[in-house]
Amino acid sequence: MPRGRFAAEQDDGRRVARAASGTEDRREQILRAAADVIGERGFADTRIAQIADRVGVSGATIIYHFRTLDRLLVEALKHAEEQFYASAEQVVAEGATPEERLRRLVEWVFSAEHGNRRLWALWLDTWSQATRHEEVAAARAAQDERWRGMIADIVRELPLEPGDVERFSVGFGAFLDGLTIQVALGDPSMTPGFACELALSYAKAALGR
Repeated sequence: MPRGRFAAEQDDGRRVARAASGTEDRREQILRAAADVIGERGFADTRIAQIADRVGVSGATIIYHFRTLDRLLVEALKHAEEQFYASAEQVVAEGATPEERLRRLVEWVFSAEHGNRRLWALWLDTWSQATRHEEVAAARAAQDERWRGMIADIVRELPLEPGDVERFSVGFGAFLDGLTIQVALGDPSMTPGFACELALSYAKAALGR
């Protein structure tokens, strides 16, 4: 058994690791709660007190971790995005061909498996607030770039010119965004199933496959 200075160093290391782990756990809880509250109330009507009450901590604890409400809201949006892409990449990877991977992505986006209503509400708030908040605008730009990049990575394996890959990723990404907005707003003529059908028809026509 370690004794003396070495034992103390090991104990200190364990305490630091536990403290770091606890900090990350608390941040994770706050980010999840913030995303839930934004989805329910909207970006503009979300307050630190509401998030603190959801997590069961003080407002001071949230300020300690994120400094400002705007910073917390942006980080919550990014956190939800990370969860979305982690799951989407797993779903897409199971496709054997580019066509199948694209189909799996579209079907998953419009499915109920990943709590899309909550995420779509966050997306809508991101778009609406991007013209007013610099940090939100930067988060939206990064979000769009990653979304298009994911689509481009799928179709890049097809016999397309580089310019066609970029054109399709931008156009198809925008098309999916438009369908998502209508589904998220509950448009009776745009069900998730119909949106999926339209998206796949668009892709087939645009790619000529």
